[in-house]
Parts: sequence; C-alpha cells; structure tokens
Amino acid sequence: MEIVMENPVVLAWMGDAIYSAKARKHILDAGIRKADQLQKRNAKICSASGQAFVLEKLIESECLNEDEMEIVRRGRNAHVKSVAKNSDLQTYLKATALEALFGYLYLYHHEDRMTILLDQCMELGDLL
Repeated sequence: MEIVMENPVVLAWMGDAIYSAKARKHILDAGIRKADQLQKRNAKICSASGQAFVLEKLIESECLNEDEMEIVRRGRNAHVKSVAKNSDLQTYLKATALEALFGYLYLYHHEDRMTILLDQCMELGDLL
C-alpha cells in the first residue's frame, strides 16, 4: 500500500466529486431525462444513508482488499466538524469512508479498480 498522507476528509472531498459524477452518468445511462427525476434519484444515491448502505454491502460481500479496508477504516474514524442535515454521525462517517475510498483510488491512480467498485456501487444504488 502506498503511504497515504492525506487526511481522510481530504480523500472524501475528492471521492465525493467522483461518486457524484458517476451517479449522474449512471442515472442518465438508465434513460432518466426529466430534471426532477434526475435530482431525486441522484439525491438518493449520493445521500449519506445511500452511501452508507452501499458501503455496508461492499463490506459484507468481502470485495474490498486489505488496503481498501484500511482507507475505509480511516474514513470511518475521520474527525468531522459537522454532519449532513438528514443523517446521524455513524451514517455520515460511513458515507465519508466510502468517499475516502474513491478519493484514494483516484489520487493514487487505481482507475481500473475505481471503475469496478463504482459500477458495483451504482448497481447497489439501484436497490435504494
């Protein structure tokens, strides 16, 4: 594993943008074209509770390798100053952990792995 110096909140900041962009593309690819439907679907997939659900399913399926689980652990232990309006702290930290994972994969050039996991996340997001 690379020595990851970035704060998990910084990784999550980057990962949030990647996850959101992938969710929007996924929704458009599904044929949803009305603005209000796009926004509602994106909000559900990208919400803290949606991301926490996806992370739990990824962990249950044991598809994350040791390095990825370490980033997830760091993300869940992040020190955050505020949480999402509609979320409790534990749910928010799980969402932060998922975002940190994608920030790590992007910043450390693991694009192939990032694509695989993002595709899995979008499939799980369809269950929401």
